[in-house]
Amino acid sequence: MPARRGFLRGLGPALLGMAFAQAARARCERALVVPVAPTGFNVQVLPDGQVRGVYPDLLRSLEPALGCSFSFPVVPRPRQSLMFFETGEADLFLPASRTAERDQKAEFLPMLRLTPTLITFGASTEALPASVEALVARKAWRAVVVRSYTWGSEYERLLRRLEEQHRVDVVADLKTLSQMLRAGRVQFTILPPTLLHSALQDGSSEARATQDFRFQRLSGLPPSEVGTYLSPSTFDAETRRRLRRLIEQALAEGRLQQIMGRYYPAEVLKADVQWL
Repeated sequence: MPARRGFLRGLGPALLGMAFAQAARARCERALVVPVAPTGFNVQVLPDGQVRGVYPDLLRSLEPALGCSFSFPVVPRPRQSLMFFETGEADLFLPASRTAERDQKAEFLPMLRLTPTLITFGASTEALPASVEALVARKAWRAVVVRSYTWGSEYERLLRRLEEQHRVDVVADLKTLSQMLRAGRVQFTILPPTLLHSALQDGSSEARATQDFRFQRLSGLPPSEVGTYLSPSTFDAETRRRLRRLIEQALAEGRLQQIMGRYYPAEVLKADVQWL
């Protein structure tokens, strides 16, 4: 027994050294860059410039285990996409909807599915289009969309068809989109209900804000995979693997669901989100 204890005592410094070596390798040389633009409750920029919201909260919860911190420079939405896909200034791009074109440029990690929904404003007895084809055929209706937002390949095809008919107004943010719908300058948008809910938090009561809108799912427009793109070139493969594993673990533990529950009412999440 004494010999065994001596053997174990001898292993102690070696095991401790290995733990320190692993921790040292796990530390990042710099903060991982995640450019963000205000996206409802998903990403909020406070008056003092601090960033919070569903996805910043999730990433910050991973920092101790990852050994890396995250930096969240605030940029316009088009600049966010440019920094990641074109200029190589960003390590992560989120929240991001998956498209075939983006998959050719970076590694996608799905987190949930959101349901792009036809949304109109105001009381009406007129039946809403129930399919993509019926919406395209209603040529008197104009759409408003947020620049660089996408909800998958089918959404992109629908948007191109509407643009060919000169029926699309493009705005910079959700607040402007909501204002145009309320003013009757356009007849509809297509958004996941969670994002519309975020856009409506403008000082009016939640009940009043939501009751004036009508929602219709469109056949031919499936749920969109939403998650994060990881750059294949701006940070090392080991850190990328570690980050992917930690995000997958957080999803399996329900951490994203818990964080979203702090920002969104349960009924809004139920109407929109499919958990992976």
